[in-house]
Amino acid sequence: DIVALRIEPELLRRIDKLGKEEIIDRSTMIRKLIHKGYAEHMKENAAILYKEGKITFSEAARRAGLTLWDMEHFLIDKGIVSDYSIDDLEKEVALIKKSK
Repeated sequence: DIVALRIEPELLRRIDKLGKEEIIDRSTMIRKLIHKGYAEHMKENAAILYKEGKITFSEAARRAGLTLWDMEHFLIDKGIVSDYSIDDLEKEVALIKKSK
C-alpha cells in the first residue's frame, strides 16, 4: 500500500542524512524508522499495561515481541519492577510443555 504523509523539512533533512550514512534511499530509511518506532511503541505500551496490572508479564513480553528475559531487562531499563518470580516461570514452562 502507498501512504502519503507530510514531513517537516528539517526532519526530512535529518532522515536524508541518516540515509546517506547508511547508504540507503529515503523511502527505505523512512520504512526502517517506522518499523523501529512501531517496535519501541509496542514495548512501551506492553510495559505500561503490565505496570498497571492489566496484563501478565508473559502477555507483556508477547505483545512487545520479546523473550521473557528481554522483557525483564526492558522493564528494568524503564525503572519498572517486575513481580515475576521463579515460580511464575516454572508454571509457564509447565504450561508450554503441556501444550506440546
